Amino acid sequence: MSARSPESRRISSLLGQRRVSDVAMVAVLFVALLSGLVGFAFHMFWVVAIVVLALGLGYVVANARQDRGETIDRHREDEERTE
Repeated sequence: MSARSPESRRISSLLGQRRVSDVAMVAVLFVALLSGLVGFAFHMFWVVAIVVLALGLGYVVANARQDRGETIDRHREDEERTE
C-alpha cells in the first residue's frame, strides 16, 4: 500500500465533494422539470418550479465561488513554495 501525498488526498476529497454536488444539482433540475410539467395542469406548480430553479442557481453560484476560492488558495500555496 503506497502512502498518498497531502495534495493527492486533497484532490480526491475535492472530487468526492464535486460528485455529491453534481448529484444534488441533477436532483434539483429533475424536480424543477417535473414541477414545470405538472404546472401545465395545475398552475400552482409553476411557483414550485421557479423556487426549485432558484435553489439550483444557488448551487451553481456557490460552487463557482468555492472553486474561485480554492484556485486563489492554491495559487498562494504555490507562491509560498517557490519563495
